[in-house]
Amino acid sequence: MSTIKALPNQSMLDIINQGCGSLEAGIQFCLDNGIAISDYPEVGTIYNISNKAINKGDAGILQYLAQNGIVLGTLGVVPVLGFTVVLKPVMEVVPSDPHPPSVSGFYSYNFQADTAAFINLNAIAGGDYPTSNIVIYETEDGILAGDAPDTVAENASSLVMSSRLIPYKIPWAPYRGFMMIWSDLGVTAKTATFIDAKGNQAYVSPMIVLDSATQNVEEYLVADLVVELVSAGYNTIQLRLTRFHPPVAHADYVNHVMSWLHDAAGGTADPLDPGNADKTIVTLHRGTYTFGVGTVYWNGSMVYPASAFSMVVKVA
Repeated sequence: MSTIKALPNQSMLDIINQGCGSLEAGIQFCLDNGIAISDYPEVGTIYNISNKAINKGDAGILQYLAQNGIVLGTLGVVPVLGFTVVLKPVMEVVPSDPHPPSVSGFYSYNFQADTAAFINLNAIAGGDYPTSNIVIYETEDGILAGDAPDTVAENASSLVMSSRLIPYKIPWAPYRGFMMIWSDLGVTAKTATFIDAKGNQAYVSPMIVLDSATQNVEEYLVADLVVELVSAGYNTIQLRLTRFHPPVAHADYVNHVMSWLHDAAGGTADPLDPGNADKTIVTLHRGTYTFGVGTVYWNGSMVYPASAFSMVVKVA
């Protein structure tokens, strides 16, 4: 058993020829190392060369390469791996009724895509809209009093995902403080769950606070996430994820703690800012990944409903 180190500009075929003397040993070499012949080797990676692979190679070629100091490197210039945000729904709450809830009997608002920020590279079909989409609501005073929250489902039959708009009408609770609206994060269908034509799925589940006497939106509470390229090789890429929460106006909801969700939960500390829990480095192969952030809010001993969101990133 011997080893060989991947050098710059080498393809997997170059390494097999360099280490075994012929491509006939390629299948055995790949089996021994758990790789595919089409993989791009990372510079510095150590591969095993078993006796079985050597026996299928050509000793004469190995001798010729060694005597003449020949190092195979035919890979050429390979496009640097990059990433693309495939699906990131950025939503906003817009009142849809000018009358105060005391007159209309409802908090009426549209939960709709921010068209300036909504990212989706693939078509979203109306049939992909989850018909079981349910939100939970309760007044702040009701939560403090320990009252059980209520649930409401929007009129899904008249809505399609391609519109990126969900109208809600929440029954008005008179004089009981701000109305708080959120989603059960334990269920598959979050407040707004988007599925595109390629099956990519992302959701937005904010904690929404509405004024008790008007249709005004007091708070729209959900974190955000920035994705940056750190480095790229032949076969993997490193991304820096930075989570942050937009400013919060009301003191009741200022206290919060964020957590990494989905594929973002498997990262490591940023070596340039190792003490910052809001940054993480993820090392990824080519593929499609889901990153997300969840946030819990509290005030003293009172813990409010959580918010969460996800986004889909493709590494290619």
